[in-house]
Formats: sequence, structure tokens, C-alpha cells
Amino acid sequence: MTTIKDQDHSKNQQLLRNIVLHAVDQANFTIKNLAKRPTVAMLMECENCLTDFMPVVQMIAVDHIEYAPVYDQMATALDAAQIHGEPVLIELN
Repeated sequence: MTTIKDQDHSKNQQLLRNIVLHAVDQANFTIKNLAKRPTVAMLMECENCLTDFMPVVQMIAVDHIEYAPVYDQMATALDAAQIHGEPVLIELN
């Protein structure tokens, strides 16, 4: 008997990991750009990226606690960006 695609837990886990990985990659890209060119435009781009992806990561972290540290790192990076600090790159373990 074959499993229904939506019920294949290994595929769902991989999809969730890919979504979080994409969010981390995009956040790190904007953080690196902000470090290279610390302009108001880059600061706004970094803030926008983090605020766009944080709710997605948070929804995933609610059911998959292993992604909670990623959300916490994103929140810390956003706080740093908002006080004109230096956001640190986000790590996905």
C-alpha cells in the first residue's frame, strides 16, 4: 500500500527543512549585504527580510521545536538591525 503524498512524513520533514533553510539563506544574504554596505536602504532590506520570514519560521517552530533556535536568532538579528547594531549570521544546525 502506498502512502498519500501529504502523509509521507519524511517528505514533509524535508519540505519544512527546505523552507527554514531558504529563510536562513535569505536572511544571511541580507545580513551580509548590510555588513558590506551599511546604508539605510540595506538596513531596511534586512529588516524587511527578517520580518517577512520570521512568522513562517515561527509557525514551523511551534510544531517542530528543533527550529526554535533559528527563530530566536532571527529575532536577535532583527533587534540588532533595529538599534543600528551588527546582526549576526543565522546558523541552522
